[in-house]
Amino acid sequence: MRPKYPSDVAAAFVELDTQSQVSAQRVAARSSLAPGAAPPDPPVAVLTRLIETMFFASTATEEGRSNPVGAVFAGSLAAFECERPSWDLVRLASAVAFDVQHVANLASACAWPRSCLAVVPQEGGAALDEALVIAGMVTPHRRQFSDLDQLVRVVAPKPGVVAVFRGEWEIVRYERGALRTWMPKHRPHLDSIEKAVLRQQARPLIRHVRNYLLRVVDGMVELGRGGLLAILGPGEGLPQLFCEDGNQLDTEVKRLSPPLGLGAALLEMSDAHTADAAQDARHVLEKRPRAHGTDHALHATERVHRMLDQIVRMTTVDGAVVMSHCLDVLAFGAKLPPPKAIIAEVFTATPNQRMDESWALDARGTRHRAAAAFVAGYPERIAFIVSQDGNAATFQEIDGKVVYWPL
Repeated sequence: MRPKYPSDVAAAFVELDTQSQVSAQRVAARSSLAPGAAPPDPPVAVLTRLIETMFFASTATEEGRSNPVGAVFAGSLAAFECERPSWDLVRLASAVAFDVQHVANLASACAWPRSCLAVVPQEGGAALDEALVIAGMVTPHRRQFSDLDQLVRVVAPKPGVVAVFRGEWEIVRYERGALRTWMPKHRPHLDSIEKAVLRQQARPLIRHVRNYLLRVVDGMVELGRGGLLAILGPGEGLPQLFCEDGNQLDTEVKRLSPPLGLGAALLEMSDAHTADAAQDARHVLEKRPRAHGTDHALHATERVHRMLDQIVRMTTVDGAVVMSHCLDVLAFGAKLPPPKAIIAEVFTATPNQRMDESWALDARGTRHRAAAAFVAGYPERIAFIVSQDGNAATFQEIDGKVVYWPL
């Protein structure tokens, strides 16, 4: 059944976003607002209005051209105008109505995806879902991968396509009459990786690890070179990958010594932001200005930024980037060994997350066959693959099936 657009898009976002467990306490601790003043999520009626307006704006033209555009919703301008802003706001002296005509007219003024329209409720509006206005244009303020807001944004990257984000992480997309999500609802592979990185410790401020993997995939798509990211199962390393059944480590593999510890860097960043948020809370309670020049959280975030960029660059070398289950980069340029047995069939996931459609692996290139071989027989491994044409997907073994899951 096709979705009843746009209400089903809003409902899918609410469901998937709830599953991602982004709590109000986490938002408050990480946001630029005072502790306890987390930006409220838009009501479903508002979210539906945002989606509907952006969808029709995507099909509208301005001087014969359609322009990609994004809108960031906040409950008030305070989310954009605060002591430690997440955004740089170019404010309109007089806000304009949030409707298809004004969105299409202002789209070219935003350097999408770098900047977006700032949408807030109209002051004194009769009903929130009927009184939205465009207050200006906003651009991220000195932000790296984790130093992000948690505001909901709706983007229209091309005509007839609309996507809903939590911060900079896409949750759900409507395209070609179907709802699409970047990962399956059942994510035992990613949940297992997350536990390995967190080492069973409670880390309330760390973003979901899967989002950093998605950032690497995004970078691979942007480079347009294609690539393969192969993540081993728990306890596996290069010897287990290459030395089983007589396979030897290819001398062309670029091994790292020591490994590039992305997982450890994420934990360090999480701890730094926890300490930074606690310091901010103390200064607010004591009514003291925040100290400057000791922003360990910023340095930790920039370190993660550099690591992610380096990993993306490694994927351009012919072969696979191999990572441990706790996200240590072990090697790159790796020619993965063949499967232990013939892969009888590969399935592809449909937009409704069924896995019953056969997928022709023989018609694909070496990279796809290597990714399928990597996961076949290993249900705790996962491979992220990007083609040179920009299509991204994962290979996983789910319920005994090798599954190609388009992202």
